[in-house]
Amino acid sequence: MALPWATALDVAYVGNYGFNRLRAFQGGANGAVDLNAVDIGAAYLPQNQDPTLAPSSVPGATAYSTNLLRAFRGLASINEQETRFWDTYHSIQMSLNRRFRNGLAFGTNYNLGLSFKGNTGLQLRLQHAADGTISIRPDQATYEALNQDLPLQRHVIKSYAVWSLPNAPSSFGRLGAYLLNDWQLSGVLTAGSAYQPGATQANQTAQTNPTGASNGRYDITYTYQNNGNAVNLTGSPDYLAKIRYVGDPGSGCSGNQYAQFNTAAVTGPGYGSTGLESGRFLLGGCPDHTVDMAIARTIRLGANRTLQFRADVFNVFNAVIINDRVTNVIYKSPTDLTVVNSEYLPNGQIDPARLTPRTAGFGAAIGAQPMRSMLLQARFGF
Repeated sequence: MALPWATALDVAYVGNYGFNRLRAFQGGANGAVDLNAVDIGAAYLPQNQDPTLAPSSVPGATAYSTNLLRAFRGLASINEQETRFWDTYHSIQMSLNRRFRNGLAFGTNYNLGLSFKGNTGLQLRLQHAADGTISIRPDQATYEALNQDLPLQRHVIKSYAVWSLPNAPSSFGRLGAYLLNDWQLSGVLTAGSAYQPGATQANQTAQTNPTGASNGRYDITYTYQNNGNAVNLTGSPDYLAKIRYVGDPGSGCSGNQYAQFNTAAVTGPGYGSTGLESGRFLLGGCPDHTVDMAIARTIRLGANRTLQFRADVFNVFNAVIINDRVTNVIYKSPTDLTVVNSEYLPNGQIDPARLTPRTAGFGAAIGAQPMRSMLLQARFGF
């Protein structure tokens, strides 16, 4: 729609429906379905215990090695590509732009993400019968419903403005014109929700989020120092248990660099898990609101020759946008949920040994976008 003052408004619905997709989309280093995955609970069964090992009270501790727990014994993974995965995306995209007129141009582009759901990136949870047949576990639908949310970025804004400053009045003379003419001021606003461009420290740990969130939505993960491998928790090395939420963790971003979320809202999973403790992409990173500006002066030297001096200032307001945090909690064991990497001492004070991002504990910020910087340029055109 054309509007007054040389502006135009554009509003569009943008959506996507992907079906019969491979699992690799939306995360997962291995996009294949493992037809020979160890069944959940297999390491707990009496017939799968290694008689050469001493008895243990830890579930799965005396089970055979992984390849001997599989339905097709002695073989490793049997991978198959299956086109049974889907995702849907819905959004409203808007833009308002004014073409360059009378020394001024500006524009704003806004994307409102409405929904992003699907089962891509999830595991196909299988079970094997004694006759060799393979079927999908009855709780597959529950698992997919719990994990249907994909990393939706709710708001994305990109705005710009360019202003050619008015020339000096003729009464200022040649000196005034030389000092005041041909200046241009421009700026760009980048804003949006859940801003977090990089993989978090938690995604580098042993008990990693299998979907690998990297664009603003993330999950709290865990590690056990002892007796807490997947084979102990779910009875299968191929299926992970998930962190348990026992309270409200918050949005995932806060003004307190030492507590980006409520660390008391989670606890570790126990033995006998089926991996249904929590969903995925439950927390969001910090919103972005970064302004970059530039000022330039062009000096006309005659003919086609120009000399331009330009100063670019990035993050001009020095906004602190936290984009990484410690999201992995380390416990001693499933039977001793003492937090090893706590940011706080038992008395509630911050641990003096964890005041810097390099030594930060669970829940604390460990990264932020670059602070204010400047770039100076001189350019000769001919």
